[in-house]
Amino acid sequence: MDIDNLAQISKRDLEIIQLHQFQQPIFCCNVTAIAYAFTALGYLTTVDEIFYATQLPIASVLDDGMTLAETYDTCRTYIEKKELSVSIRVEHFDKPSMTLEAFIREVEAAVCDENDVHILNFNTRIAHENPSLEGGHFSLLADYDPDTQEITIADTNPKRYTRFWKCPIQRLYAACVDKDSSSNRSRGMIVLRRQEKANLAGNGVVHPAQIALNTLHSENG
Repeated sequence: MDIDNLAQISKRDLEIIQLHQFQQPIFCCNVTAIAYAFTALGYLTTVDEIFYATQLPIASVLDDGMTLAETYDTCRTYIEKKELSVSIRVEHFDKPSMTLEAFIREVEAAVCDENDVHILNFNTRIAHENPSLEGGHFSLLADYDPDTQEITIADTNPKRYTRFWKCPIQRLYAACVDKDSSSNRSRGMIVLRRQEKANLAGNGVVHPAQIALNTLHSENG
């Protein structure tokens, strides 16, 4: 279900995420999700910066993609290189403790907390109930409605999936439990938590990511 009217969504995590818009380069949803997440937390970041700071081999990302664990390692490396005050944890959904009920509790708490952002790794065929889609994908958790039990995703590839879309949380959970054949483990989520308020003002120099975001927003009206 696509979302045409953002006013219908409660403004929690979505309130900070919708201030920014990302479009993944081809086969690069993982690194795009990382840049999107850090930017949503207040640390303006571009996809190019992730590649540069972590020395991530571009060819391997484009050819083979990245597993949840590899994406976590890239996040952690970026945090260390940039000395960001951000904590990180990863959850594979094949852990016995990561039940649907545990996921719902996590989501309910997450969408009300502006200090954390959840990167979800899921199978698009399951999430969209479309067997013709590619498979593994990374995007951000944006919102959750406990009354309808629908989860809202902020997608890294809005040209293909639209910027925000909804699906039942049980279906999204199943899409995260799906096993990644590259790692032989379930998919899951990465949680980034800001430890202190990001200071982006610095010395008044405009961050290149802010220039890119301003350009992107102006192009999209």
